[in-house]
Amino acid sequence: MDQDAKIQQYVLLAKGLRGRGLTDLIAKATADPAVFGFGELLDVASVKELQGTDLAPHNALLQLFAYGTWSEYQANASSLPPLNEAQTLKLKQLTVASLAATEKVLPYSRLQSALSISGLRELEDFLINHCFYAGVITAGKLDQKQACLQVYDVIGRDVRPEDLPEITARMARWIASGDELLRAIEARVNYATATADAARQHREELDARIEEVKRNIKAEARANDALMDEGGLMMGAMDMMDEDRVGTAGLGDHYGGSRADREERMMMGMGMAGGARGERAAGRPKSRRR
Repeated sequence: MDQDAKIQQYVLLAKGLRGRGLTDLIAKATADPAVFGFGELLDVASVKELQGTDLAPHNALLQLFAYGTWSEYQANASSLPPLNEAQTLKLKQLTVASLAATEKVLPYSRLQSALSISGLRELEDFLINHCFYAGVITAGKLDQKQACLQVYDVIGRDVRPEDLPEITARMARWIASGDELLRAIEARVNYATATADAARQHREELDARIEEVKRNIKAEARANDALMDEGGLMMGAMDMMDEDRVGTAGLGDHYGGSRADREERMMMGMGMAGGARGERAAGRPKSRRR
């Protein structure tokens, strides 16, 4: 049976008991190895009624098990009921829980003083058998080299009513720190998003410029090809004219005819040359530039 179910049983029993019956119930509850919280039992009306009576020390003992430690019991032992062996063990377990809740590294020397244990071997046996195995310390380890107890997690204890304002303030500070951290994370996310958007826009602009340069190169290449074709035609015509001049000068008498006849033959030769160049231009392979 878990602790919640156990304490609920004691609460139900306490509601129907008065006087000495309640003191026996308190002794049984504080010795139960499965119960480590007593706040709900303290809230029972019949238990509160013990205050101001000759049974008030039993109510004070229950409060000590809810909030106090072994050293506090020793300091007030004369005004409190005596403890049996099971109650002594329980109060020492709760003392370790209180120490571990505030400090995560506990030197053996401090534990020995708080628990009234003189030997190191006895202390380690107590921590292993009655704290680790009993579930008081739920995560941790013994460091024999450094002579200390390292605590990662421990059971919680009841909270004194007068400690609630301080706990509330701590929680408020924790929430404020969480909000500040959240705002910092959001700012980093926004910055990362803006940076990514700027990088994407820059990339798009760069791609557009690359495509524009490619188009310009292709257009320039086509223009150069056209100029080369026109230049070839002109060179062909000039070659034909040169040949015709040479032929006319050297062989003018052989061919005979007037100057007008010679110019007509020259023009016909240019037409034939143009046709020949056009045929060669038409058969020219297409440019491979892209």
